Amino acid sequence: MPAGATYALAGGTTDLACTDIVVGGTLDLGGGTILNARNVTLSAGGAVSLGSGSITLAGNWANTGGTLAAGTGAVNFVDAATCAATSVISGNTTFYTLGITSSEGKLYQFTAGSSQTVQNLTLSGTAAQPLRIESTTPASPSADINLLASGTQSLSNLAVRGMTASGQWLAAGQTNQAAGGAVLRWFGSGSDAVAAVPTLSELSLLATVAALAALGGRRQRRRLNKNPKPARSPE
Repeated sequence: MPAGATYALAGGTTDLACTDIVVGGTLDLGGGTILNARNVTLSAGGAVSLGSGSITLAGNWANTGGTLAAGTGAVNFVDAATCAATSVISGNTTFYTLGITSSEGKLYQFTAGSSQTVQNLTLSGTAAQPLRIESTTPASPSADINLLASGTQSLSNLAVRGMTASGQWLAAGQTNQAAGGAVLRWFGSGSDAVAAVPTLSELSLLATVAALAALGGRRQRRRLNKNPKPARSPE
């Protein structure tokens, strides 16, 4: 779709059979569905409007200056090794729903310096073949996913390197299955969580009060011993 051109899907379904989408004009899904795309490029000045529709692709997502009107729609990456063996997500895009799933341990790379803002995020691999999520410079945290505070996450079986999370902490309580490569605000316990303050039983509370009182008494006696009161002279 060159600059100035418009294609309206009007709620229908289009199967691209592993061909590319390059948008320099306007692509309006109108709540429709695009299946089996290979690469999607939003060129400078290009605009994609999802509405409540979706795009499913196997290859790269490149935003080189276009806009995505996400609506309540979804962009989903899937396995299709004969179409695209790996995927690269480049540029900055705001997604309503971003889904990346693989049962083949597929590698997804996010370009260093890029940031994806997401309302609903799904990242899913398998126990035997974890989904590989990496920045293009995996030795240091250099590409970001910003899951909004009001957003949802469904994350499992991940091998992550070189990624940061600037919104919600991602995959808290899970284990990173990647070997090497730093991440920031992924996995672990999640420092956003507030540790619970342990409660004391009534007996323990009384014992603590008694111990503090005894400590205070000992300190008072030491002060008196160091500074005894002068003896009173007889009248």
